[in-house]
Amino acid sequence: MLKTEKKEERAMYAKKDTYTYEEVRPLIEAAIEDRARYLGFFYKVMPKDLFDKYAKKALYAYGEYKALGLGFGKGNEGNPEGLADFLVGANGVANTLAVGNQVLERDEESVTVRMEGKCALVQGWEKMGFSPEEVSYLCDIASYGDYGHANALDLQGTWICTSAQPGCDYCDFKVEKLKEKTVV
Repeated sequence: MLKTEKKEERAMYAKKDTYTYEEVRPLIEAAIEDRARYLGFFYKVMPKDLFDKYAKKALYAYGEYKALGLGFGKGNEGNPEGLADFLVGANGVANTLAVGNQVLERDEESVTVRMEGKCALVQGWEKMGFSPEEVSYLCDIASYGDYGHANALDLQGTWICTSAQPGCDYCDFKVEKLKEKTVV
């Protein structure tokens, strides 16, 4: 029996100290589209009732993890402006293919953020050949990550419009002070 040695293979990249937004954005968009494919393939192979139940729970938990485990928005509990600042500060990379997250409306209790352009998740599902109805359904399911993220910060998130809906070329997310703690 021959003993085989494992060789470590390394890819060498021309590393820089800083990267431009234009250099990084396509990589992040591709990763988001890949995330859409993961959810899309689970949808294809799972019985719909199980997918509906467990995808919502898993994505909600992922949203909570982003807020608490990764600290995305931590320190702004109960403050809609804090999560809105995070979404706008991400410069749109986290969600849409077009540059331009902006605060659309704000008052003492809530902030609405508009994310210009078609969501990379939506584009990923469209590239997989899902019907508009399926894309809208998958978008609704994926939204549970956003709801978990907001809820973990003592906030409530609501999608007013998404690019998965006909005639909507952007996504509007309203963040409000939490009225009632949600458990999924």
